Parts: sequence; structure tokens; C-alpha cells
Amino acid sequence: MNPLVSVIIPSYNHARYIGRAIDSVLAQTYAPIELIVIDDGSRDDSAAVIAGLAQRHGFRAVLNPENRGQSHVVNQALDLCRGEFVCFLPSDDWYLPDKTRLQVDKFRDCDESTGVVYGRGARYYEHSDTTEPVSLPLRRGDVLRDLVAIGNFVYPVTPLFRRACFERVRFDESYRAEGEAIYLKLALHFRFDYVEDIVAVMRDHPANTGKNVPLMYRENQRYWEAFFDEPALPPEVRALRRTRLARLHRLKGLELVVLCGQARDGRRALRRAIGLRPRLLLDPRVLAGLVLSLLPAPLAGSLVRRRRGAAGAAS
Repeated sequence: MNPLVSVIIPSYNHARYIGRAIDSVLAQTYAPIELIVIDDGSRDDSAAVIAGLAQRHGFRAVLNPENRGQSHVVNQALDLCRGEFVCFLPSDDWYLPDKTRLQVDKFRDCDESTGVVYGRGARYYEHSDTTEPVSLPLRRGDVLRDLVAIGNFVYPVTPLFRRACFERVRFDESYRAEGEAIYLKLALHFRFDYVEDIVAVMRDHPANTGKNVPLMYRENQRYWEAFFDEPALPPEVRALRRTRLARLHRLKGLELVVLCGQARDGRRALRRAIGLRPRLLLDPRVLAGLVLSLLPAPLAGSLVRRRRGAAGAAS
């Protein structure tokens, strides 16, 4: 008999997307699946759409009256679900039909120490109506050091988790969305494996949470600092602290300057990166970011737009 798989869809203001996410779960080639859709106090028509689809298809819908953040609703759903395995599907993304079957089959080849099976993914670009595969490295086994040294390579919409993972580790509700931090916490206790197939698609659109650079920067700083203060951290991983934090400040500093036009905050982040790794002064992108951050805002914006235009023409 196949083990029960619980699919949790946390939803917020995605009335026009949620139907596709739900349909992709209902179309899985694997059974049995328990579907729980949990809305986080949406202000659009999501609650009505979800309620109508739940009545038609018979899945469990939880419609929260207040917005509490993704980490809260995911923990709420974890307390409700019954599956031996669990996965999370953001309400603007979707699964490919064989995802669950492929990953449960992979779990059958693993022992109890493996808590996560992820896969390859693709990204759908709403502005151009195109879908492209996403190329990320694949690692199996004890992946903690790789997650820190390489950066997150687990395509976020793809993992299937053993339920035991969340009996050991819970989502931290002080974050709006904990993101890749959950993989770091799980990698302290469980092994990871993967399937080679593309199993899920993430939608790229203007309202993606990950495009809120100031929010992501604040939350990323908090969870990396907390991670490196973890008493159980192996010494060889703890030694990567300065390098990892420098990469974070460099990346977010450039995004703040180039994407957000927040020159002062971006410059401060780039200086923090250089303080941790002085050789970043030789990085041409860091230097360009610092120069842009010192220019008057209209001139800096004009240069950024001109560069984007040139890049678009070259492609």
C-alpha cells in the first residue's frame, strides 16, 4: 500500500493563480494524497475561490480571517495533516503530474536518515509567457556544508519531506516566510536526496515575495546569524561564517542599489561585505555598485536603465 502524502498549499492574494496550483495536485499520478489549502487572510477573492473548489473536489480548506504570515499557516497545516510525507506548494506555482510518484519511489530506496527528496525545477515568466528549466547543482547525503558553501541549491517548490522532519524542526513564525533557512535546519538532522526530473514550476511575477529585497535582506541576516550561533554546528561549517555573510551583504547590497534605488542602504550593505572580505574591493560589480550608490538618483537610474536596455538588445 502506498503511504499517504499530504500536500499543503499556503495561499495569500492569489485568487487568479490558486486554481492551477490545486489542479496540479489533483492531477498527480500518485495516490493517496491529502490536500490541505490554507488561506492567510487574503484580501482578494481567494477565500471564495478556494471554498468553491473545495466543495467541488472535496479537499480540506482552512480560511483564516487574519494575515499571520506563511510560516504561521504552514505550522497550522502541519498540525492538521496526516501524511507520512509532506510537501508545500505556494499558491502561485504548480506541480508536474509525476512529481509525487517519483519522489515517493526515491524515498523507498532510502533509509530513515533521509528526510528530504527534492528535484529539478523550471520557472515560468509571466511577462513573456515562457518557461525555462533552472540549472542548479544537485547534492545528496549530508548536504549541510554544501548548502552553506555553495548557497541554496534545493529548488524551493520541489521538496518532499518525511513527516518526521517536522516533528524535529518547525517553521519559525517570527519570519514572514522562512525560505531556505528550513533546509539548513533540516540538514543538521537529516540526509537529502533528489530525483533528476523537473517536477515543479515556479511562477515569476511582480508580486513574488522574494522580490521584496529589503524584507528578504532583513530576514536573511537574521536567520544566517541564528544559524551560525547554533551550538550543534560542526566546526568546518561554522568556519564559513564570514564568507557566507559577506556574500549575503554583497548580493543584497547590489540589489538594493540596482533594483530598488536605495543607495544609502545598498552602500551600507556593500561596506559590510567588504569589512568581512576586504578582497571584494577588487570585485568590479561591488565597485560599480558603490559608484552608483554615490551618484545622484536620476543619473544612477538612467545608467541602470541604459544597461538593462543594452543587455536586452544583446540577448
